[in-house]
Amino acid sequence: MNRNPYEKPELYEFAFSWRDYVKAVDFLIEAARLAGKSPIKSTVELGCGPGQYCREFARRGILSYGLDLSPEMALYAQKYYDDEKLPGYIIEGDMRDFRLEQKVDLACCMMATFSHLLTNRDIVDHLNAVADNLNDLGLYIIELPHPRDAFDTVKSTQDVWEMENETGKLTTDWCSDGVFDPLTETDRGTVKFRLEKNGLVEQFESPSEARRITFGALRALLDLSGRFHIASMYGDLDVNIPFDNAKAAWRLVMVLRKNP
Repeated sequence: MNRNPYEKPELYEFAFSWRDYVKAVDFLIEAARLAGKSPIKSTVELGCGPGQYCREFARRGILSYGLDLSPEMALYAQKYYDDEKLPGYIIEGDMRDFRLEQKVDLACCMMATFSHLLTNRDIVDHLNAVADNLNDLGLYIIELPHPRDAFDTVKSTQDVWEMENETGKLTTDWCSDGVFDPLTETDRGTVKFRLEKNGLVEQFESPSEARRITFGALRALLDLSGRFHIASMYGDLDVNIPFDNAKAAWRLVMVLRKNP
């Protein structure tokens, strides 16, 4: 029987283990410094899943929270905090409406998790919630697909990939069957994990929906909220790669500063 992949945080973490999270957090700290926010003393990772970024911040002695809607993800990430005695904790909650026990210097939303905010109202509510939980002139860094992906001109990422370690061989299919609805500007598809180990196969799948937002619409919603302005933009998790249409720029990474 197929099961929901979001109920298997360890497989989700395995699927995205191709990313160097230490280097990614190095980038977030450097991008914040270049935007005038240094040192970073507190953070929150929004839609944190297994919490790879907030855990790495916490390992550096930075008070770090994680927020995720999935109870399985929140429990999984919290166990790392408990086992390693990390500063901070994980909250099960909605990134459109949440409240931290104290405001933070930096918020981040990585791996295009922002795309799960499906409507304009969702996005504005989210921006308001983030701003309410940031210190004065705090920063919010969002990693999104490159805007050209919204028009199917050139695909910047792969929908299907494989990872292999002692857990087995994991094939991830991230909505390769996706269908775009131009009325809602969303892609609807299926997230699938297929784990092979010792001749046995387990399969997990779940329907998924993501907003294919254009750069212009995103900027308009930022203006509508009035809570942030763009401090800088990058084309990768690398401060040396500008946001443009070059091949090296395969992401849109926005550094937003909270308005006074």
